Amino acid sequence: MSRKSDRLRSRRTMSMGEYLAGVRSEILENATSDEIERYRAAERSRDVYRAWNSVCGGTREGEHVTGLRYLPDSNKLLVYTDDAVWTQELMMLREIIRARMEREGAGIDGFIFKTSRKGYAPRTSSRRMEPPTPPVAPNRRVLTPEEEGALEREVRPIEDERLRESLKKAMKASLEWKKGQDR
Repeated sequence: MSRKSDRLRSRRTMSMGEYLAGVRSEILENATSDEIERYRAAERSRDVYRAWNSVCGGTREGEHVTGLRYLPDSNKLLVYTDDAVWTQELMMLREIIRARMEREGAGIDGFIFKTSRKGYAPRTSSRRMEPPTPPVAPNRRVLTPEEEGALEREVRPIEDERLRESLKKAMKASLEWKKGQDR
């Protein structure tokens, strides 16, 4: 006796999208009308969050959002921000964001913007949480007077003084670095 899900699998290669569509249709075929309604509401909610992340994720405005909640009864998105300034900023951008979300496939009727309570720790990006690592100082060894003289003779034919000094400085740094690597 084979299960229905086993029959969905064929011997051919199938994309993940095809497979998920088959599983989804199998779930919906066996669901009651109440369950179907809940599944569709969950899918709608997912579409709204996905559209928000697509439009505002990684933006300076998105960095200041501390929470989201989709309100299906009113078809609005409740957006919490970390400061009143950002609440105001997002209010001014609401129609642009709404239009972009609609383009992503999630049409909503509007937004409700609220400022999070004082003391609520805003979500910080991983970039701001980790202190920058200081660069590692290269191993350098000072050039001998003979090496300095050879370098000076090499750049002497260059007539432009500024170019000559810049090139000399770069060549000196390169030679010191190479000498430090040979330790």
